[in-house]
Amino acid sequence: MQEKVSRITSLIEKFLEESLSAEEQQELNEWLAEAAHNDSFFRQITDKNVLREKLKIYASTDSEAIWKKTLQKIDEEELEGAKLVDLYPEKRSFRIPFGKIAAAAAIVLVLSGGAWYYLGRSTTKDTAQTENKQTDTKGQIVPGSNKAILTLADGSEIALNSAADGQLTNQGQMLITKTDGRLIYNMKPDSDDLIPKQDLYNTVTTPRGGEFKITLPDGSKVWLNAASSLRFPIAFAGNERIVELTGEAYFEVNPQPEPTLINEEAKQSEKIAKTPFIVKINTPAGNRNEVEVLGTHFNVMAYADEGAIKTTLVEGKVKVTSGTNFKTIRPGEQAKLKEGNISVQKIDAQNVIGWTGGFIPVAGPDIEFTMRQIARWYDVNIKYEGGKIPEGSFDGSLPKSASIENVIKVLEQNNIKARLNRKERTIIITS
Repeated sequence: MQEKVSRITSLIEKFLEESLSAEEQQELNEWLAEAAHNDSFFRQITDKNVLREKLKIYASTDSEAIWKKTLQKIDEEELEGAKLVDLYPEKRSFRIPFGKIAAAAAIVLVLSGGAWYYLGRSTTKDTAQTENKQTDTKGQIVPGSNKAILTLADGSEIALNSAADGQLTNQGQMLITKTDGRLIYNMKPDSDDLIPKQDLYNTVTTPRGGEFKITLPDGSKVWLNAASSLRFPIAFAGNERIVELTGEAYFEVNPQPEPTLINEEAKQSEKIAKTPFIVKINTPAGNRNEVEVLGTHFNVMAYADEGAIKTTLVEGKVKVTSGTNFKTIRPGEQAKLKEGNISVQKIDAQNVIGWTGGFIPVAGPDIEFTMRQIARWYDVNIKYEGGKIPEGSFDGSLPKSASIENVIKVLEQNNIKARLNRKERTIIITS
């Protein structure tokens, strides 16, 4: 099977370089015709826009190489008690000429993005065996994946992980489509751009072990983490854009001028006011908390079991409000809201948003925080034997693609004694 993987990989690389011979093109065509998932995978891996987006993640984290290096460090017995290495290399500028570099990068995606699954199962028999295996392993503990439920205004639901790419439905004047694992809202081509008379809301909900990306009606992008939900109108009206969040999400807000303040004088002065983007967060106690932004990149963690709402700013400027209290934060700062009080601290924002690029953020000596992140992504329970939280430190970040066995191994190498009870889906931590 490995020979076939290598061969198809070579053909895809040559296709991207536009150097396929007639015989090689025929060979590639025959492989594409063997099974529908071969053709589907090929179209994804050769889509230039998709490739560029995925390459940004690989360029910024080099996740596969870092993870292998981490495991190599762990396996070296002479490094007894070694900590997990820093998994975030220095950030660098990112520009990709779509030629040789993109071709080579595509091979990285082929080898590390699950292509072996498509390449190794081209016959009906193999496909049937795969389906049986998936049925048998349904109860196994595996890393999370792209999955969520879209609840429409009428209460009907769409399972986004099983829905095919393309148009899912339409509501009012909006088309709702799924493209490359992202939910996208666009105005219908024949729409008159009028705001709908009736407010229609949609909600995207991720389970434990799930995540999903959304492009909102105003063009803003949202990464929704595991065990989270986002409620939003299908069209933003008035002088505010308001969404409601539970759990965690990373936002890249699209600046939008206020409709009532666009006039010739404002245009000439280039001082067009921007429509505020507000994230409302409801706490278990019923307190109303808000994050107000104007064209910015930020992360909000508002899980009920975290004990505080954390807003981390990557770019721009935000105002965090609770009742009559508020704080304004700048890039590299985090506002922590707890029991109505807001505190601000400097923080490594790139580490906080690491979960959007394929990593599970961890927090040094805060073992409980680390284990909560692992629990949500792998949909497992955490039990502290004897009710005692062990002392220790966990440095760096865990790739979200790591097997649960490797997670346990890394915990132990960081002096966190752990064992797995598969039947109860529980990681047991001992002091």
